[in-house]
Amino acid sequence: MKRSSIASVLFAAVMVSAATGPVTAAVTGNPEIEVALADNTVAVGEETTFDVVLSNNGELDSSSIRNPSLHNEVTTARGLTVDVGSSDAPISISTSRQLTGDLAMGSSRTVSFEVSVDDDADPGTYRVPIELNYDYYSYISETVGSRDSESGSQTEYVTVRVSDDATFDVVDVDSSARVGSTGGVELTVENTGETAATDAAVTLASQNGEFTVGGGEQSSRFVETWESGESRTFQYRVASSSDAEPEPHNFGLSVAFDNTDGVRTESVDNTVGIAPAPEQSFAVVNTSSTVPVGNTGEYELTLRNDGPVTVDDATVAVTSQSSDITFGGATSTSQFVGEWSPGEVRTVTVDATASANSEVRSYALSASVEYDDPEGDAGTDDSLSLGIETTPKQEFSLSDVSGTLQAGQDGTLEATLVNDGPRTVENAVVNWESDHSNLSPQETQYAVGNLEPGESTTVSFGVDTSDSASEGPRQFDFTVGYEDDSGDQQTSDTLSVQSAVAASEDEFALAVENRTITVGNTRVVSVEVTNNLDETVTDVEARLFADDPLSISGTDTSYIESLEPGESATLAFEVSAASSATAGSTYPMSFDFRYTDSGGDTHLSDTFRKPVDATPQSGGGLPLPLIFGLGVAVIGGVAVVYWRRD
Repeated sequence: MKRSSIASVLFAAVMVSAATGPVTAAVTGNPEIEVALADNTVAVGEETTFDVVLSNNGELDSSSIRNPSLHNEVTTARGLTVDVGSSDAPISISTSRQLTGDLAMGSSRTVSFEVSVDDDADPGTYRVPIELNYDYYSYISETVGSRDSESGSQTEYVTVRVSDDATFDVVDVDSSARVGSTGGVELTVENTGETAATDAAVTLASQNGEFTVGGGEQSSRFVETWESGESRTFQYRVASSSDAEPEPHNFGLSVAFDNTDGVRTESVDNTVGIAPAPEQSFAVVNTSSTVPVGNTGEYELTLRNDGPVTVDDATVAVTSQSSDITFGGATSTSQFVGEWSPGEVRTVTVDATASANSEVRSYALSASVEYDDPEGDAGTDDSLSLGIETTPKQEFSLSDVSGTLQAGQDGTLEATLVNDGPRTVENAVVNWESDHSNLSPQETQYAVGNLEPGESTTVSFGVDTSDSASEGPRQFDFTVGYEDDSGDQQTSDTLSVQSAVAASEDEFALAVENRTITVGNTRVVSVEVTNNLDETVTDVEARLFADDPLSISGTDTSYIESLEPGESATLAFEVSAASSATAGSTYPMSFDFRYTDSGGDTHLSDTFRKPVDATPQSGGGLPLPLIFGLGVAVIGGVAVVYWRRD
């Protein structure tokens, strides 16, 4: 290569680099507006309206990944004006240029112009210009946000057909079509021509794959005779997929008919804009839960019908996404709601159970609403996601345990019940759950009533302890039954406490003031009786028993009206010791007591044995046998002496 050629190439490269500069990220594009007439057929002498349908398809030359919102700015026609001319068509436009505002990409808009057709117009087709003017941003910098604004102008032509045959205009559209469902579309069509039409087939056709008419691409209705100026109303079933947008979509309406000459003719398509209502939906307004870990509670779900229609026979179903949350042992439950108007709020309450392995946290649920729409078609909204918050387990504790349990006695077991929370319980009852062969509760329940978190109360059980109960510690089990916040009956975990059983102890202590009795004599024996029980006893009847050589000279019973704990009373009994009693021997006296405790129950005590010592008669005399023996000896001696004297 020649040196001059190399220099030229280098110079060109430098110039190109200098001209282009550094590459800058930008979004570029422009509006691209299509124009159509909703109905382009007019009749001679007719006064009508041109409905100009504007659709902005937009053209994006360079896009932004970082800021896609800029796409809409470069493709939006701002300050759009529309003007319809007549050109050589036999029509007059009475509406002047119209300002329609901004038209974004993907949007459509209909602008109406009043038109009159000349009375002497020749039937045929004519091209009518429609002029569009607008501003738009042709360039937007991603980095600095600078914008280049430009003005755009388009002149589009539409075809207008002047006919002397029957012509048809859609004068009213009433739609109950919805996204994701099937609804009715009611079209009112007028024969605006000068002549009648016979054997007319009125066909509504879908121009979008997201819609069907009558289950297919199109559906037709038949009219035998359709006079000029007559309006007819037709019903069609239009189904919309869930992917459709709730905005106007074009449908074609055509009428095939026989004209007055018997020639089969088809009208120019009318473009019918049908906007499906948004998909029937429901929204979660609020949820609340009183479901404790390891127990059952209420789950409350509040939903709102976000419309657009009133539904009938609605049923709300709630499904758990975790095995730790169940509804009556199942993974889902449902509740009938019935008729449900748009904007109306409904609350359903179901019983939910959190397993013993669950935690205090949120668990995922899903909800769905099944319903019948106004057309009687079944629908389901299964897009509702929600959660359930489990609450801490209701806890109780027993403390400050004290007992007066003693073999052979009635006692009490007392403790302090504390509501450890986290919630207030109502109508609480402490249940005796233990089973001891020698210990029996006098009542198996102790009513507590309402108990707030942190609040405590004393509970007490009367306990009958048999004589055969052995001394030592015992464990006692209890549960707490209560009503939760929803009024449902719940039962706590088992609460265990320990208390000891004391060995048996005599009910009364007996002390004999003087335990001696002279052989062959009678004396009053005084017995001091002391109440060893922890309660006052009444109607104490003491009975004395004595066996030979002792006997009871007077009454064998004595009475004490009452004895408080530790209180003593002295009883007196007249006792005799027979002459056959041996001085220096000890003989028993036996006592028992029948009494009434503080609870009104009557008891018979064990038998108490007390000793009595027999003593010789007073005065130092010898015992009778000895005296008798001595007397015999003395008499014998006297006799001997006397005999010897003789």
